[in-house]
Amino acid sequence: MKLLPLFILTPALALAQALNFPTPVITSIHPLGGQPGKTLDLTLKGADLNGLRGVHFSPDPGAPVEAKPKLDAKGQPVANTLTLALPAEVKSGLYELRVIGDFGLSNPRVFQISAQPVADSPGTNDKPETALKITPDTAAHGVFKSAAPHWFEFTGKAGQRVFAAFDGAAFDVRTRLNGSLHDASGRETARLRDGWLAATLPANGVYRLKVHDLMHGTGDDFAYRLILTTGPVVYSSHHSPGDESRILHGWNLPGSETLPSLQVRPGPPLERLVTDTTNAEKLIASSPLPVFHFDGETEPASAANGQPAALSIGQTRGGWFPAHGSAHVYDLAFKKGDRFVIEVISALHGQPTDPHLLIENLKKDTAGAGTLTPQAEVNDMPALVPAPSVARVPLLDPAYAFEAKADGVFRISISDPLNAANGRRHPYTLRVRSLDDPDTRAAIAMHALPPRAAATGPHVIAPANLWRGGISVIEVALPLRTALSGPVEITTRAPLPAGVTVLGGFAGKGQRMACLAFQAAGDAPPGHAILTDLPPALHLTRTVADTNREFLFTRLGGPPVLAVVDQPAPARLELPAITEVKAGEKVEIIVKAHRAEACTEALVLKVIGLGDPAKAPAVTIPAKAAEARLVVDAKALALAPGEHGFILQGPAVMPVGKNAPKPASFLVHSNPARLRVK
Repeated sequence: MKLLPLFILTPALALAQALNFPTPVITSIHPLGGQPGKTLDLTLKGADLNGLRGVHFSPDPGAPVEAKPKLDAKGQPVANTLTLALPAEVKSGLYELRVIGDFGLSNPRVFQISAQPVADSPGTNDKPETALKITPDTAAHGVFKSAAPHWFEFTGKAGQRVFAAFDGAAFDVRTRLNGSLHDASGRETARLRDGWLAATLPANGVYRLKVHDLMHGTGDDFAYRLILTTGPVVYSSHHSPGDESRILHGWNLPGSETLPSLQVRPGPPLERLVTDTTNAEKLIASSPLPVFHFDGETEPASAANGQPAALSIGQTRGGWFPAHGSAHVYDLAFKKGDRFVIEVISALHGQPTDPHLLIENLKKDTAGAGTLTPQAEVNDMPALVPAPSVARVPLLDPAYAFEAKADGVFRISISDPLNAANGRRHPYTLRVRSLDDPDTRAAIAMHALPPRAAATGPHVIAPANLWRGGISVIEVALPLRTALSGPVEITTRAPLPAGVTVLGGFAGKGQRMACLAFQAAGDAPPGHAILTDLPPALHLTRTVADTNREFLFTRLGGPPVLAVVDQPAPARLELPAITEVKAGEKVEIIVKAHRAEACTEALVLKVIGLGDPAKAPAVTIPAKAAEARLVVDAKALALAPGEHGFILQGPAVMPVGKNAPKPASFLVHSNPARLRVK
């Protein structure tokens, strides 16, 4: 058993319909960004935004951002509005903005800081003749309050390259921005498709840009922040093999070479620039796009040319999927007793890909002629069992685990059929990892939920607040683990809020889900911390009542947050750390409830982490009672010998409020526990 730091790619912040305790939730912000050295009024919409007194940016923007309640003419706070002062030295980039209020920290919304001057669309610019005048280097904000398009006008020069970029999914809005660029005569010269425009202006003169949502959607969910630029646009970055140079791919990169066969978006192909780190960071900071960073070495030329390239256990390759249905090919030699996993990682890095992995056995006769026989064909990672309580974890990257019974060679072919037909090529990482190496690097975190009334929802945004004396749990999906993976303890070494302790978590042999728990002391002061060693997480971006009728919008974002609210939790559940049971038999486990004085109703609790959630055991602690007996049937749950991690969770009702307390339903958890099947 190994003790490993948890590396999380993703939490989806959602609570079940039954939970109604006060918690700050942001459903929209305006504007979606700002300029260094400027002050702006940030308008928020949502719930329980009482007592707003600050904001938190993640990652660190490089300088403190001052936030104060906006005051009206009479000196009174304007509801749900903060005035932000962005220092001149603040770094450009995409940030997760959270607000701080009476009930802790809110869920995140994406806020962009960029050097371009800001132009706020009034909405009256709905015709060419009323177009808002801007420069070709501008961050244009807007919200579609009606189905009419927004028009912008700028003066351009012949041969000038103009780019525009906006990705609604990256900004937690529903907007899919489309439009067109027109010259002074009204003739269309270029198209804006799904938030991307690349144009070379044909002549000097006035140009008008029309933008609208793809389906002409309206309302607060249909905002945009379109950055127009005549400067460099960086798509990806990685270190040059063998030296400290950086290799950038993008458009309009000074001194670059064009790669005609490398296209990721409509319009011109990518350009390649080899430069020093200082210049690379400068170009990245000025780019309107989030930059993808490669892992490991670049692909050898032989793999890119269709010839097998040598690959070894422990090696990582970074490359670009081939176009037109072809594959990159590698030969992996192994010895008897080797235990390893072949991983193709691309979709988990946020790329719009669905990789395909083909593995064949390669055997050569005495004359050197090779024969290939099938070993495995993998499209996606296997489904997570038990399924996480929050929905839809992206598992489009293939992985294959193998334990060699004899010496051999695998012929590995990787491709991206999803994009092959249109000639687009996106980056990937190919890694061959020993089964003894960490398999938690691509973990996905989600705040645990009680069972929903229906599998389709509802899904409701909520932040990760921990009330005094309570326990909060993050479900951790571990997609890189396989049936051959050994047991692993899950933890974090990030600084925690004062008074908060990490209780850890555990995934048994072959388990791909775990629960990471935190406990707040009864006198823990208000505070919050970003769990910095848990990289990008999965966020639910809006409430969805029924996934059969609505799309469940999620976003790969920054690390999760943990905040303490200075009010008591209704209850804390206690389980023995380890319980033993013989395979195929039953065992009784004493469950204790440490209740707040006002929490007197029965607690209906369910086990999370032991097999199929539909068959998970449950227990009820009667009203005002302090304990009950949980029965676990190892045979019914089909639990194999070994240790299995689990927790208990369920709703607890307690009045909340000072003047007229009202019943509120909380989600309460136990400490992580283990069941040792012998």
